[in-house]
Amino acid sequence: MQWLWMFLPDEAMILVIALIGLGLMVGLLRLRSAGQLLGGIVLMLLLAPFIESFVGSLPSWVSFLLLVWIGWAMIRALIRFILGARAADHMVGILAADAVRGLFGVVFFVLALPFRLAGWLFRRV
Repeated sequence: MQWLWMFLPDEAMILVIALIGLGLMVGLLRLRSAGQLLGGIVLMLLLAPFIESFVGSLPSWVSFLLLVWIGWAMIRALIRFILGARAADHMVGILAADAVRGLFGVVFFVLALPFRLAGWLFRRV
């Protein structure tokens, strides 16, 4: 969940910087972690135009894969927030195993399809 603040618009980063300063003054944040957060914000704001132009130049299928990957990361972060880190990792492992099992099923179906069609044709004759 720590990367969700990156989806805030650039105008709201002033509020994030002010909250970091407030957390530093109250004592909720250490100086080192506040510096890391501020450095990440500055780096994100400086690199945003370059990343936007790079993503804009990608083919549509790569953009779609990137969108699927970001959506999967958001779902995983939500599950990690709700269930915990270990349960989210376990869930991802189970889903990956199901995906591999389904891929093998599709490959087997495609490889067996000519023989099924030949059997169907010979049964008709």
